[in-house]
Amino acid sequence: MTDQKKYETDIAIIGGGIAGITLALELLEGGERRRITILEGQDRQDFGGLAKSAFGGMMLVDTPEQKKSGITDSHELALKDWHDFADFDKDDHWPRAWAAYYVENVTPMVRDWILALGLKFLPAVQWVERGLFQPGNSVPRYHILYGTARYLMTRLISRLERAAKNGHLTLLFNHKARKFITDAGAVSGIEGDDVKSGRPFSLMAGTIIIATGGIGGNHDKVRQNWPVDWPKAPDRMLNGCHPSADGHFHDQTQDIGGRVTHLDRMWNYAAGIPHPQPRFDNHGLSLVPTRSSLWLDHRGQRIGPLPLITGFDTNFLCRQVVAREKPWSWHVMNWKIARRELAISGAEHNPDLRERKFLRLVLKLLFADDGLLRQMVAESDDFIVADNLAELTDK
Repeated sequence: MTDQKKYETDIAIIGGGIAGITLALELLEGGERRRITILEGQDRQDFGGLAKSAFGGMMLVDTPEQKKSGITDSHELALKDWHDFADFDKDDHWPRAWAAYYVENVTPMVRDWILALGLKFLPAVQWVERGLFQPGNSVPRYHILYGTARYLMTRLISRLERAAKNGHLTLLFNHKARKFITDAGAVSGIEGDDVKSGRPFSLMAGTIIIATGGIGGNHDKVRQNWPVDWPKAPDRMLNGCHPSADGHFHDQTQDIGGRVTHLDRMWNYAAGIPHPQPRFDNHGLSLVPTRSSLWLDHRGQRIGPLPLITGFDTNFLCRQVVAREKPWSWHVMNWKIARRELAISGAEHNPDLRERKFLRLVLKLLFADDGLLRQMVAESDDFIVADNLAELTDK
């Protein structure tokens, strides 16, 4: 039997994504002198988690960016919109409390904090989830980071490394946490294994914080928690996050008496394709549905009669697609529409935004560009091009 590697710390953070990194940074820069250890199951190159590949958009409330665009917003309006859209249950005390806390604090605690890191947002505030059959965001609130979330993570990791020079932070990569260690009913540590060597380890800690993400990377768990009022979950789904977001510590928390709720309030997307260079099973890309295309089912019939249009209610789009006889669909458009409207969410396929090339970004917005379109036609079997409709259907 392999000997167990034993560690000790004062504060253990399970997960090296944006939540875990931000927490450690806040503690260190706040003068915390106790020992902090981050357990990360991936390699050092993956430090930062899903945020390193994310687009970098976020809902902010009553910001200077909104005011410069002539958008009138307020905490009261944002909270009303949230309540209108959330469909809270009568016993949803904590979700209501979170909504109130978020709209009141997101601008000073998130926007201002990000600006203090030396980042900024694009001046144009986007209007998404504005509602379809019930009100959503009554004004634009979607702020996009200049540089995408990858640039944010680069700055955060660099800052964390500087703050860690006092010797109070330990980073354990390729250390997969598996379960809690309990003593007389209290959590006293974590057990897991080194994924490279297979050697088990234990980490004893006075404080343990879970920052392991959601359940979206575990499709079995997604199906278990699929909304009961939705059509059946599809047999095959694509993964736009990461398999490590598997909900394992949701289960571990429940096993020791913790309360985990609202897992059915998940966020899925209706328009995705397999990643042309997948890094794991069912790795997917989230396409932003084009406004002017025809959205067709697997038989080539238009989904309707109400057209599916992005920006209003993403959950409605998902319900409509999974309700089809076969839960997949086509977007049909001409080249002119595609070159202007095709977009893929995330940092990877938005290089000008990611690399902060402002002039090129503006030129693409003004005059369109078919670089992304040609790339996807060359790389993906799910992009089909023909000179006429008959040829297209034959393909």
